[in-house]
Amino acid sequence: MLSTTNLSINRVVSFRLLNLRSLVLVACMLQLVGCSISSLMFYPYKQLPVTPDKVGLQYEKINHTSADGTKLVSWWLPSAKVGVAKGTILYLHGNAQNISYHQFNVGWLPSQGYNVLMLGYRQFGESEGIAKLPNIFLDVHAGLDWIIENKASNKIFILGQSMGASLGVFGLASYSQSDKVDGVILDAVFDSYPGIAAHAMSQNWFTWPFQLITYSMGTDYDPELWIQQWPDNMPLLMMHSQQDQVIPYHKGRRVFELAREPKQWVENTGPHIATFKYLEMRQSLLKFIAQ
Repeated sequence: MLSTTNLSINRVVSFRLLNLRSLVLVACMLQLVGCSISSLMFYPYKQLPVTPDKVGLQYEKINHTSADGTKLVSWWLPSAKVGVAKGTILYLHGNAQNISYHQFNVGWLPSQGYNVLMLGYRQFGESEGIAKLPNIFLDVHAGLDWIIENKASNKIFILGQSMGASLGVFGLASYSQSDKVDGVILDAVFDSYPGIAAHAMSQNWFTWPFQLITYSMGTDYDPELWIQQWPDNMPLLMMHSQQDQVIPYHKGRRVFELAREPKQWVENTGPHIATFKYLEMRQSLLKFIAQ
């Protein structure tokens, strides 16, 4: 069972950190230093406070390499069911912390017969490199490569939450073997990187005047531009809560409206990425990937 305490770790930080990171952005601009604006979208933690075995999950540490040579360390949570797994899920977490904190969002899936590869983005946890756009999309590709090369199961899905959901859109659209992915689940996705950064800045009186700075990031990788560039007939499930105070509900709806069929929208409740605390949300995901 997931505890409220465990889930709250993700809710408290997640995209809210953009307000703090935007302060750093302003400082960089004022000091005329060469900060990468896209790197300020990420807030990696190196410490791993708890590994899956400490909470009763079987796991394996996966060492793999991104296309640019960056060494990544991810976690493999195998299906707890006897026999061939029903499917394998590449999990893409939000922009803060690391896989240690986010494991509580997907730790229930192995008991349902699914493998999960929790991708360790560059600079997060034990992975090397610097987290920034567009380099981090190579990590998404590396995760899919590892699953395909290891023939983990017959079905492959992408599950992304918050920043991870948005990374998954261009990550899949730009992946050379995208036809081997069987479906995508996006929880609390946003439509535009500069748009969500500007929204975060608008929530703080100090950073409010600097919102226009975010648009120097460019829009080349925005989900609203790439959601239609997936392989034909890619099944999509999207979830978002109207109570989400981190990523506005309308941003997720915009991506959904732009997406091609087949697609499903599930109305979520509660705060940002507390999704799988609720049994009905778990059931919606399981029904989608089982079809």
